[in-house]
This record gives sequence, C-alpha cells and structure tokens, in this order.
Amino acid sequence: MQFKKYFIIANMREQFENESKISPRPYSDHPSQQSIYFVIEELEKAGFEAQFFGGVESLIDACNRHASFPQTLFLNFSDGLNQVSRKAQSAILLELLNVPYAGSDPLARLMAGNKAYAKKIVSSCLEVPQSLTVFNCSSHLTDINFPVIIKPNREGSSLGISQESICTNAEELRERLPNLITRFHEVLIEEYIPGYEVTCFVIGNKGHYYFTEPIICEYNGIRYFDNFVFGLEEKANRKRTEYLAQKILTSQQITAIRIAAQTAFEMLNMHDFARVDFRLQESGRLFFIEINGNAVISETSEVGIISRELGIPFGEIVGNIIRAATERLNFSHD
Repeated sequence: MQFKKYFIIANMREQFENESKISPRPYSDHPSQQSIYFVIEELEKAGFEAQFFGGVESLIDACNRHASFPQTLFLNFSDGLNQVSRKAQSAILLELLNVPYAGSDPLARLMAGNKAYAKKIVSSCLEVPQSLTVFNCSSHLTDINFPVIIKPNREGSSLGISQESICTNAEELRERLPNLITRFHEVLIEEYIPGYEVTCFVIGNKGHYYFTEPIICEYNGIRYFDNFVFGLEEKANRKRTEYLAQKILTSQQITAIRIAAQTAFEMLNMHDFARVDFRLQESGRLFFIEINGNAVISETSEVGIISRELGIPFGEIVGNIIRAATERLNFSHD
C-alpha cells in the first residue's frame, strides 16, 4: 500500500472556549491552527504532499457524500468536539469512510483517555498510583491515604487541574471535590506521587519504534516535585521548561522509562504515536500516570523539543508517524 497524499484531521483550538483564565492565547485540549499549518509546512519540506482536511464536521460531510480518497493516508490529530467520548469521534468516522489513517483506533483512544481504565490495564506490568473513581460527593471516601490529587478522569491537557487539586487531608478533599464533580462528573482521586515529572513521546509500533524519547519537566528551576503539579494555567501560560531527560537521568533510568512507555503503548493497543506520562522517584520507582493517544504535535510540544535538541528536522520526525502507520497497514494486509 503506497500513499501519495496525506490529509490532516484536526479540530483546532480556536473553535473552542479558552479554558485559561489568564492566558491571552486560546487554550484547550486541541492543537492550534498555527500548529497544524506548521506541521503541514514541515511535512512538505520533508517531501510529503500534505494538506489540512478538516475536523469531525468535515468527516461527517465526507461520510454523507460517500466520498472516496484513493492513495490517501489520513493523519488523525483530532480530539473530537465537546462530548464525553469525543476522543474516539474522528477515528470512528474514518473507519466509516473505510480509509487508512495514522493513529490509534476508537477503542484504544477511549481506553487511553479514561485514566482509571488505563491504569487498571497496565497495572499488571507497571507500577501505578492507588486511585478511586467517584461520580458523586456521596461516594465512600474513607481509608484514603493523603496526600492525593483530584482530577477529571477523562480529560487531557490538565483541564480541571490546579495546585488546589492536591489535597493533604480529608477536609480539603471534601471542600474541593464537589466543584470538580459538578463540572466533569467523573473524578479520579489518586495517590500523589512525589518525583520527577517525565513524559515520553513514542513513535512506531511493536517491533519497530522510531522514537521513545523521555523528556523531563522543570518549573522555576525545580525538577523534583514534592508538592506540585503542572496544572492548566502552568501549561496554558508556558510556565514549564522541558528538555531531554538524558541530560539529567542515568542511562539505566532512561532505559527503564523507554521500556515502560513501550509496555504501556502495547498493552493499550495504541498505534503509531502517543505520549506516556510518569513520575520517577529518587529510589528509582517509576509510576505510570497516564497515556495520551493524541498528544499535540507542534513546534513547542515534545516533538519540537526532540527536533531541536537532537538536531532532527521536525518534518522528518512527523514523517516517522506516517512511516509507522504505512508499515502497520501494509503488514495487516499481507
């Protein structure tokens, strides 16, 4: 199977309400228009005929028209619209169109997007924080070991997360939980894990990974966090510094993170690319926190960091997502 065209599927950040209270730039769980067109420009420099197709609305229109797209691979960078299960919408529509696409299938996206389910799936192989999912304030909340962090169970981009998400006692938990449940309905109460904040960008599939690159996060010169979480405002206002973890961690730690990231990727049946988040403690204990099957790909995201620090053209790195998808699709047709 050979492709001549590459259509990018995305619902852009500018379509949605700005989730930040103080950022002058729109912020939500979606890529920006600038990011999407930067990706297209860089792919074209790398020799790929790429263009923006549209988002969920354009896919619905294509389904209604029974449109055909010969020799075209769709790059699914859309997180859907506003509904609870939005992360699977674009993948479902691409399957209804019966077209090949890069990115995980609907079930994998939904499972990865549910933090509690993802932890249960990987917990047989990876260490995970203790957690409890609650749907109302009358839930049984005894026998909780503090501190904990409370966060929406099915959101990304730190939506609903701030420094007040860390609760050090039962009184703080009872006081802060109702607002979160009212807005998001499904809340994860999770053991707070002190440690390095490490994220790992994965490109490839089982048997052949192009990148499994750990990146460490820093805030105001601090790398090891005892009572801090990167909330929505820190991310929206670009208050964190990120760089390759190999600058700080040992080669053994880097290897352990890479193996853990690939393990989570494979256990959740992800395809082609994803981002896996961990907390690493000084003792060497590594905790799986979550996985994002549609991490934003932009000049300022993990792909941009890898590109700059390893001296690899941005379009070549994104091109590896195309190569990974092409290899996977060709293998499935053999």
